[in-house]
Parts: sequence; structure tokens; C-alpha cells
Amino acid sequence: MASKQLASLSPTKPRFDPQERRLSRFYEPLILLYTLGSTRGEHTCAVPPQEDIAHLPIKTLRRRFLSELAYMCDFDKGGETVTAIGLESTPQRYIFWVASNSCPRKKIVPFLESLLAELRDSSAAVDLATPGEAFRIASQCIAFATPRIKKYRSHLRPLLQRCQEHLAKTERDGVTGLAEWLRLWEGQLSPMDLCRFAYDNRKSKFMRTLARLSTEPAYKSNEDAIHRAFGLIRHYIGRLGHHFRAVNELLSCTSRLSELLHDFEVRRIPTPPKSVLPPADGKTRLESIIPRVHAEIQVLEQFYGSKLSFAGDDPFIACSKPACFCCLLYFRYHPGHFVEPTSHLKIYLNWRPPDINDEYDIVGQERQRDIVNSMTRDVRKEALRQIAEKSEPQAWHPDSLTGITESALHEQGHGPLREIWETLPVVVDPMELPAGSEGPSTTTEFDSSSPMLHDVDVVDLSTDSGHRNGYEESPQESQPICYSFEDDSEEEEGGVLLSTCVLA
Repeated sequence: MASKQLASLSPTKPRFDPQERRLSRFYEPLILLYTLGSTRGEHTCAVPPQEDIAHLPIKTLRRRFLSELAYMCDFDKGGETVTAIGLESTPQRYIFWVASNSCPRKKIVPFLESLLAELRDSSAAVDLATPGEAFRIASQCIAFATPRIKKYRSHLRPLLQRCQEHLAKTERDGVTGLAEWLRLWEGQLSPMDLCRFAYDNRKSKFMRTLARLSTEPAYKSNEDAIHRAFGLIRHYIGRLGHHFRAVNELLSCTSRLSELLHDFEVRRIPTPPKSVLPPADGKTRLESIIPRVHAEIQVLEQFYGSKLSFAGDDPFIACSKPACFCCLLYFRYHPGHFVEPTSHLKIYLNWRPPDINDEYDIVGQERQRDIVNSMTRDVRKEALRQIAEKSEPQAWHPDSLTGITESALHEQGHGPLREIWETLPVVVDPMELPAGSEGPSTTTEFDSSSPMLHDVDVVDLSTDSGHRNGYEESPQESQPICYSFEDDSEEEEGGVLLSTCVLA
């Protein structure tokens, strides 16, 4: 049956539909580039400002606030819940437009409404934000992100075991106590305790040791090399600890951005249905790919198509993860001149541009044609460059950043929000701890009088000068339940026989 289907595919069969022809020309070189290496470079990200948050411009403050909100809404690992947020300014109120790779209505929208309400109430307080308020917000966010945290834990376990076995049979300088410290992470900590233990250890000497052991060796290594395991342990610990850092950021931003929360709405952008690729013919091999419109592209098109006004006239779209290679190119060539997102520069073959469903929308069709043609041109140039230079693929790296800043490696006092790990409950079986080691605190009661959530960027919350701060409507009162082949002309069929490409 399969042979008959293949025989029916004529390599010379013309593609009559312009959109189908255009997408085929895009996906063919994209697959070639993916074969040459799905990771196209290191993360592209703006260097975080080092000055105190109290001195940051409002635009920078608002971007950080929205980015952490988007991160908090991404409650699972794997891409389905990646969340993007755009902030619209209207004469009546601010509107948080939310999109995700899957439908945000059932969980993400109610959670965001509840979180924003909590932050609004916190900013309205005259006195210093209490540890109880901070603890309640952290608890709410971590409980919502339990699926993600559990997956981080499950990914950590085999890595911890492998690295402990490696340390047991090798003698290396500068790793004293590392095996015992790694063993601590195998304890049965709750999601809350695991995240705050990770946050507490982000500046430990063992995290610096992991950074050294994860350095790429001078010789060529494979993806199973031990340094990658050490690097992933450090990465997952950093991601776990970022939940507390994100709460810190949100609380620190809130009072200077209180006008965003005075009267707000959260609206979802309906997730476009997953699409199918252009029908395969003798030119293509595109099985098992079901493209979808990524969350940040959904928000981009919502603002551009509806002519919405960004808060502060800042066309910034926050996303819970760095953008993929294709999303970055789409932003770059879109006529709306949106702020280019940070990117992990990795190719995902399930990416697709948004649909232009109105056959009479000639302007929209021409706009998308120009964007996709520009993207295709860049993808082709990149593939041809790598082939001509015979360069090796870039090393793989996680989509997300570890989230540990250089300043986190040193203890510093920055205001009254100091760490309260000794006052938060941690349950660890003493029998699981190595002799003489110090595990996390075993205090079982929360002291509401203790200050909380130290981070180098945290400042006094008591004064304004000390802070940094789909179309379904959802009531604000809801509770949480959260990538030359020759021609670019439209008349050419384009494409290459990928099956004839042999990579030496």
C-alpha cells in the first residue's frame, strides 16, 4: 500500500496553490538546515541590567514584570504550556492578552487573574510587604507549576546517580563534598521545599563546581559525555530555584507598576488549530510533523491585526521561553517592527506561520508572503554557508537559560527581604543524608515575622522609590483552579529533492 502511494507521487507534479507552494519552499530548506544542525547558535539575550531595580527605567521594569508573569503561567515542561503575554493600554484599563501553545482558557487565564490580584493587593499595602504575603504568592505559583517541577525532579534523578558514580571512580581536585551534596537532591522534598532549596543553593560553591565540570572539553565529545550531565544538573537546579527568583522580581516590580493592576482584564487569544503540512510529493519528506503557531506569534498577530496599543508604546511581547529560530525570523521580518525576542536559536519543525483565512485579505496574504519569503531566504543562506564552510553542528543546549546570575554567586545584603530558609518547612529523611552533612533546614513551622525571598535585585518594598517594579474576556474575580536553491518567484515551484542530499 505504501509503495503504491509513493508511486503515485510525481516529482514533477506542479503545486498550483501559491500558499502551498510558498510553504513547501520554506519547509524544504528548513529540514535541510535542521539536518545540518538543529541548534543554530547560543542563546541570544539582552544582558540584564546590574543596577538596582529602583533605578531601572519603567520600560525595562515593565518588560521584566511581563516576562516573569509569562514564566509563572508556563506550568508544565515540554512546550504545550509555553505562554506569551502582550500588554494593551486602553483609556479604561490595561488588558493582559494571553496565548499559549495549547488552550490557555482552563488553567492559565484563571491563574494569571488570581496572581495579578494578589500582586495588586500587595502593592496597595502601605507598610512593607509581609513575609506572609510573599510566602502565599510563592506557594500559589509553585503549586501551579507542580507538573513542571516534578518533571525536573524526574530528569534530575538519573543524572545525579550517573555523576555520583563518576565521582566515586575518579580522582579530581576541587570536588570535595560534591558527591555528598548531590545526594541531598535525592531526598523526598516537596515541590515548595525543592524550589527553595535550589534557590538557596544557587550561590553555593558546588554550583560553581558544576559550572566548571560542565565546561565543553577541547576535544570533540558526544552528547553522552559526562560534562553534559554535570551541566544539566546545574541547569535543572537553576530552573527550580527560578520560581523563587521570579516571585522576588514580581514583588519588587509591583509598587512602581501599580497602575497596571489598578483596573485590569485578562483576555485569552484562542489557540489556532494544529495544521497539516502541504501534501507530500516527490519533492518532500515531511512525515510526522504537525505544525502549530507558537504563542508569541499569536500575540504578535493579535496586536497587529486588531491595531491594539501597547502599554507605553513599547511593542514588547513577553514569553515564558526564549523564541525558536523560526519565531525570531518571523519577528525580524514582520512589518510591525515588534521588539525582537530573545532566542535559543533552535529549529522546531512543527513551527508554522499563522493562517490567513480570509481569501479577500489580499494585503494580509501579501504581507505573509513577504515574511515567509524573507525567512526562506535566510534559511537557505544559512544552510549554504554551513555546507560551504563544512562547519560542524553547534553543540546542543537547553531551550531555557539556567537563570543563575553572576551576582548570585556572592552573598550581598540588599534591603530587608532576606532569606528565610530557616523558617520554611523542609522535610528530609535524616537517614538519607551523608554523615556530617548539612541538609536543608528541618524547621516545621513558618515564622510569619521573618523576612523573605532575598535576591540581589530586591529592594525595600515600603516606598515607591525603592521598587522596580481568544478574545474571550475573563472576569477579574475568577479563582485559580492554570527556520542558492534558486528562485524566489511565486510562479516557480521551487524545492529540492531532499532525498538526494548526501551530507559527508
